[in-house]
Amino acid sequence: FSGNLWPRQDTLRLVSFLEARSLQPAIAASRSSKGQLQDTLAALRKVEANPDPGALEVFELQQGLRDLETVLAEAQQVIPQATLGNAACGWDAAWQELSSLETKLETAMRYVYGPDWEIKPGKLVSKKGTWLKSSARFSWELSEAKGEKMYLPAGVAMPILQIGRVVDQEELKLHDWVCQHLRVWMKPEIVRTIQARYGIWFVYWPHFEDRGLDLAIVPTVDTWLKRSCQMSGELQPSELIYVPRGVPIHLSKRVHLVDEDWERARHQHVHL
Repeated sequence: FSGNLWPRQDTLRLVSFLEARSLQPAIAASRSSKGQLQDTLAALRKVEANPDPGALEVFELQQGLRDLETVLAEAQQVIPQATLGNAACGWDAAWQELSSLETKLETAMRYVYGPDWEIKPGKLVSKKGTWLKSSARFSWELSEAKGEKMYLPAGVAMPILQIGRVVDQEELKLHDWVCQHLRVWMKPEIVRTIQARYGIWFVYWPHFEDRGLDLAIVPTVDTWLKRSCQMSGELQPSELIYVPRGVPIHLSKRVHLVDEDWERARHQHVHL
C-alpha cells in the first residue's frame, strides 16, 4: 500500500484519538504514512514520557499549525496565485467587517437599585436621584471619583439593551438588599456620557454674583448647590450642599447655562 491512511491536513484529529503505541502501526502501513506521521509520533512520545504542564497543549498547537501549512500548500497547487491574492483581500475585508461588528455589539453592564427606576420598553426612567453602579454594594461604599458609581437625577430616560437579575454569588453575599438590584446592559457611549457629568452642580444664579475672582462665584444669600435643577425642596439631602452667604465657590471651569434637555424641562425658572 502506497497511499495515506489519513488525510495529511487532518493529522491533529487522528493523534487526538490515539496514543503513541497505537500510532506506530499506522506508520508501518506505508512509506507515505511514515513520512506523514514519523515526526508527529516522536513529538507525541516525548509528551507522554514527560507530561509537563501545558506540554500537550503546545503539541496540539504545533500539529494544528502543520495541518494548516499543509492546507495552504495544497491550495497553492490548485488555485492560481492571483486568485489567492483576491482571497487574501477578501479575508482582510471580512476581518475589518468583524472588527466593526464587534464594536457595534460591545456593551457595558452596570447595577441599579430596582425601586428607583421605572422599567419601560428599551429604557429605564429614574423616579428619583439615584446611581448607576459597578457593583451592588451600598452607594456610600463606592467612589464617584473613581467611576464606581454615577449619579443620575430624577426623570432621566436611560436607553438599555438588556436587563436581568443579579446572579453573581459574590454580589449576592454583599447585603440583604442585593436581590432588589438589577443588572442592565447598555452601549458604552451612554456610560461615557453619564461619566462626563461628574462634578456638575447647579445653582440658582440670582443668588450668586461673579466678583471677577479667578473661577469663583460668591453667594449673596444663604443658598444651595444642587445636583439637579429641581426645586431644592424636591431633592434628597444627598443631592444638596448648603452654601452660606459670602463663601466663595471655586470652580473647575466657567459657569454656563443649563443645556441638558431633561433639566431644561423641569420648571419655568430653569433658565435662571
